[in-house]
Amino acid sequence: MKKKFYLVAGLIFSFFVLNQNIFAQEKFDGSEDTFTLTKLRQCLTQNNPEIRLAQEELTRSLLDVKDAKSSFGPKIEFQASGTFLANPPIDSIVLNVDDVINSMDWQGVGPVSTGQYITLYDGMENTLYNIGFTLQQPVFTWGKISTAYGIYKEVVSIKELQLKNITKKLLTELETRLISLCYIQQIQNVLEEETVFANRLVQYSEDAEKNGMLLKQDVLEARIKSKELDIAIKELEKQKESQLIELERMTGLQIEAEKIDYEINEELFTQVLAKDRNQILENALNGNQTSIQILVLLKNISERTQKIAENSVYWKPDFAVEMSANYAGSRFPLLEPNWRRKDDYSLNISVGLKTTVWDGGKKLNEVNRKISETKTSSINIDDARAKIKHTLDEQWNTVDVCILKSEYLDLKIQTSESKIAQKETLFQSGYASEADVLNAKIEKCNQQVEKLQLDLKKAAAIMTVNFLCE
Repeated sequence: MKKKFYLVAGLIFSFFVLNQNIFAQEKFDGSEDTFTLTKLRQCLTQNNPEIRLAQEELTRSLLDVKDAKSSFGPKIEFQASGTFLANPPIDSIVLNVDDVINSMDWQGVGPVSTGQYITLYDGMENTLYNIGFTLQQPVFTWGKISTAYGIYKEVVSIKELQLKNITKKLLTELETRLISLCYIQQIQNVLEEETVFANRLVQYSEDAEKNGMLLKQDVLEARIKSKELDIAIKELEKQKESQLIELERMTGLQIEAEKIDYEINEELFTQVLAKDRNQILENALNGNQTSIQILVLLKNISERTQKIAENSVYWKPDFAVEMSANYAGSRFPLLEPNWRRKDDYSLNISVGLKTTVWDGGKKLNEVNRKISETKTSSINIDDARAKIKHTLDEQWNTVDVCILKSEYLDLKIQTSESKIAQKETLFQSGYASEADVLNAKIEKCNQQVEKLQLDLKKAAAIMTVNFLCE
């Protein structure tokens, strides 16, 4: 009985390990009578935090593409300021007419002083305005702008693939957990049936001990079997609750086990097992596999960043045109008197270039660094393919072993059924005790539990294969 208990615990642990290998619309508020697979999938795609976060990352990436696209066009800036001068720094300029007259050589008696003054400049006004427009347009950048734009577009493709991959992973996890709940319930039903036999065995052993037919040790062993069953059932309840909590976290619903309407899709298992394994491996390793596509795009990004680094080395200048229009005067533009005659407006056009002449070799180091990153991306692709192949081989081995063990247990269960029938016949004839019949039935239940454990392990392996080959 202790061995059976450890097998149940090991099964649950194996299930979570396999889940780690797998993973790396309408609104539903949980008030429905039943939770079908379709409803749970819809709620998962709508409410799951991982999916929602991936969608927001995709949204930000799309905005980055728009920003990169705007780099092709001009950058226009406007600046304006208005100042009030309580004490203007330039006063009025006044000319004394008599000073002018007296400064002249009249060759005799000059004119009489007039005492007149002529105002040449009224002085600076109390207001000052500065307004200007600046336009900057890149002309030639050795393709850095277009390359950066391509990088951001590929980042969007990566985010889309990540969203697709996360959704597929979570949908697989969702169905795997539902499969686990089904098998846990079947195991629990068998254990409850076995508990009836174990309790009856305890009662029989205690009565037989009183009559001197059994030793106390036999009674204790019967009680231990019964207690182990209680522990196993309690552990299964804990695992069922854990599965429900995870389903609630994934879907955002309050789920009760009794309301789940799901049956194990044996047809899916049959279809996966019927596929050619070499073809599945080929499909998993080709460029259509989501994880491989992401790594290929990451390699493309590394190549583009390498190109930008190569186009940023020494003596490769960037060219740009800058145009500026400015006004600086005491009145608002076009409102000052005689504005056409005043030199308050300016229009400038500049052509500039910028390049690095020497920085101690940092630019060359950056190019070599990007080359190394590109090589690393290629290594990551090869490594991912090797891991996928290893995982598929491992899961196929698990499936094959489970099938063989399951066939072996089917034979043992048939043998146990025959043994039970034989023991019952002998018991009715008086040649065997009731304990013999009960022990035979308990043995059969243990074999059924072990077979269900194998079925769950096989189902998890098949779901992993199906996830990798889609």
